[in-house]
Amino acid sequence: MRVGIIGGGITGLALTHALARRGVDSILFEKSEEVGGVIRSRSHGDQVVEFGPQRTRLTAPVRRLVDELELRPALLEAKRGSRLFIWARDRLRAVPTRPSGLLTGDLLSPAGRLRIAREPVTRGLRPEESVARYFRRKAGGEAYRRLFGPLISATFGSDPETMKAARIVPMLLGPLGVKRSLLAAARRWKPDGSPPACTFHAGMATLPRAIGARHADRVRCSAPVEELRRSGRRFAIGYGGVRSDSEEVDHVVVTTPAPDAARLLRSAAPEAADRLARLRYHHVAVVPLEVDRAPEGFGFQVAFGERWRTRGVTWNASLFGREGLCTAYLGGGLDPDVARWDSSRLEATAAREYEAIHGARAKPICTARPQLPSYDESWDALAELELPAGITLAASYTARLGISSRIAEAESLAERLAAT
Repeated sequence: MRVGIIGGGITGLALTHALARRGVDSILFEKSEEVGGVIRSRSHGDQVVEFGPQRTRLTAPVRRLVDELELRPALLEAKRGSRLFIWARDRLRAVPTRPSGLLTGDLLSPAGRLRIAREPVTRGLRPEESVARYFRRKAGGEAYRRLFGPLISATFGSDPETMKAARIVPMLLGPLGVKRSLLAAARRWKPDGSPPACTFHAGMATLPRAIGARHADRVRCSAPVEELRRSGRRFAIGYGGVRSDSEEVDHVVVTTPAPDAARLLRSAAPEAADRLARLRYHHVAVVPLEVDRAPEGFGFQVAFGERWRTRGVTWNASLFGREGLCTAYLGGGLDPDVARWDSSRLEATAAREYEAIHGARAKPICTARPQLPSYDESWDALAELELPAGITLAASYTARLGISSRIAEAESLAERLAAT
């Protein structure tokens, strides 16, 4: 069997590697000159600037991939014991590492602590409620505004008011063992046993570049797919670029964003293409900053209702020893107007607010504007999506997001394909 993979982000690359390990032939098509998708790292002086994911977790699938690519010496783990913070009520407040901290720390008021203590007796997930409604009902309005809302928005880049709980909550909390009670599951969680956060000395792009180099004979960059059609019992993938051509494969895996997937499937699966075309995306502004200093920890998210346009900041300087570097995030589903700002306004706002919050000088380096799935009500279009035999979607909008989850899904899909 030969597998055609459309899209050279981490999912497509991890699938290429997993198929090669199993002896399954494959060919990957990437429209850009470089693989990696949203994972983009660039040098800035002596430092590395990330325009996409700042880190991942060294889960078992990630560790296995790192070891097979012989990247252990290139790995850079976060400082142990690093804390995440929330900006609320005019200062930074540490996110508790254990559930008891919500009842004793200063993130919540006495009334908020009393309300969340009642969470174990609240009912479980209701089919039609939003993510925001679910967490307000479970933990109270204050805990939602100061903790759950900001963390979920940071994870998905979206507005929890528009996200369906039935789709998102199992994806978010299922791996943590949450059934009905958040606090009951949290009591079983052992933070010391969590995989460490990590990146690479030369940036997150080290990982996709290494896969691309290892399997150069299976990867074609600058090869935008222009046509996907049936060819007898197989599929023909027509691609453009400098060396335009066509390849025949037995199975097609589409890993591109939904708009691109919809275009590609217009001929082979028109009804599925219509559904994918309905999915909405939004822009998140990523603004790397040169800073005089950064606090110790992961960074912070901003509680809902605060005055800042900045939604959060990663303290790369303290987390990974990237001296004088932090990354600010603006926009997304909570502040869609930011998508219309020009780069100078974005950069000035990010620098000014960093200085106001931290009391330290900040100078913007540049701006990136990655598009992220909205995970809103438009995702209802996926409920009855059907694909022809021989075509599979593997992307963050159809399963769990995040680098480690994408690698895990690629492994699972490779296992299934190898068994056919």
